[in-house]
Amino acid sequence: MTNYSVGSVFQGEGNLSSEYRKGFLLTLAGILIWTPDTLMIRLADVEFFTLAFIRGALGGALMVVGFSLHSGRRFLHHLFAIGSWGALIVVLQASTNWTYYAALERTTVANVLVFFASTPLITALMTRAFLQDDIKRPTWIAIWSAGLGLLIVASGGLSTGNWLGDLIALTNAVIIAVVLTVVRHRRDVNMIPAAGLGLLLAALLAAPFAAFPDISSMRWLFLILGAGLVLPAALALSTLGPRYLPTPEVALLALLETILGPLWVWIVIGEQPGIRTFIGGSIVVGALFFHALWRFRQLH
Repeated sequence: MTNYSVGSVFQGEGNLSSEYRKGFLLTLAGILIWTPDTLMIRLADVEFFTLAFIRGALGGALMVVGFSLHSGRRFLHHLFAIGSWGALIVVLQASTNWTYYAALERTTVANVLVFFASTPLITALMTRAFLQDDIKRPTWIAIWSAGLGLLIVASGGLSTGNWLGDLIALTNAVIIAVVLTVVRHRRDVNMIPAAGLGLLLAALLAAPFAAFPDISSMRWLFLILGAGLVLPAALALSTLGPRYLPTPEVALLALLETILGPLWVWIVIGEQPGIRTFIGGSIVVGALFFHALWRFRQLH
């Protein structure tokens, strides 16, 4: 949710500036790295608390250490600069991780990512309510269309018994939207340390309940790859890229996660989305696609 200048993003008539190319490549790399994350979680196949602890501890530590190395002597300055809003981000980030893993335990990857895809539109509603942002008619149409798609996905959960997982996935999307709203409200403050501390808080809360079962070396490999490589690398790239890329294009690239994430899981372990997830997810993705396309055209 960083400020950017359209003039710094576009240069000349149709020629992409070096900053634009950098933002596009960073964001695309982050999204592509992120797409197998849910597959890694499925292949690791560990219970909720162990998953929350290992991913939170390893991912959070790498984020905080990496940021401290980047900041050098100003690390403590940046850390204390997050203030009370940053403390709220810490709690919300921990809640985001818990609800994300809990949803994946109780419903399909496709359902979780469809609800996650609705985050930009939920954020638009929150910024309208709390930050008095103006919402144009195309955005309202996209919000109502995505809402219809989510209802279709949720109706599938009622018939299959996955309704609790779908509800948790929706809660996860709402919490993420709150995080984005706070970040936008305090966009003058770098909240990366708060995100890392949030992962560590999620790990701390899960630690007393983590079981650490005797699992195969291959499952440990998937767990460590997801926690130590995919999570921090994707999060870092996805945070850096949007600084140089218009928000509508970020939203368009983020749709790759909604499409490719379930695809990896389907191909590797055969977890198929139901027909209602396919129909409802198509409506959500379509609403986001055309809304992002409309916003992108406004930049020209």
